[in-house]
Amino acid sequence: MFDELKRYKKKGHFFFRKEDSLAQVSKAVPELPGIYYIIQLAKGRVELVYMGKSEASTTAGSTKNKMLKQSINGLQRFLNNRMSGADIDALDIYWFVTMDAANNDLPGYVEGLIMQRFYDVQGRLPEWNTGANSILEYESN
Repeated sequence: MFDELKRYKKKGHFFFRKEDSLAQVSKAVPELPGIYYIIQLAKGRVELVYMGKSEASTTAGSTKNKMLKQSINGLQRFLNNRMSGADIDALDIYWFVTMDAANNDLPGYVEGLIMQRFYDVQGRLPEWNTGANSILEYESN
């Protein structure tokens, strides 16, 4: 979907349904920094609804990271809330490791690149990245 992500060899995806445990279906996601995006499958339609990243910050020469698996599994409550009562068949969650032996790209930088690419094509941000539908808005309530 995004040419910028082709360089990352550690990647994958999994499906999440209403009855699933996110921790169970995301077992293959590594404990490494990176980015992910979520595609909603609903009523025969496919739509990219969210882009996210694990955290990576450098302090006094050392890097402290919140890993992909931890970042994705932290969405369980939000995803359950979004899917309850909605006509969503499943979510297809794609993940990419951006910091490892082969790459040293900050997740925030890569997320920004693909977010900009999405905006250039769609003229908007993904639905769950903005306004009242956003994960940040949900967490603040």
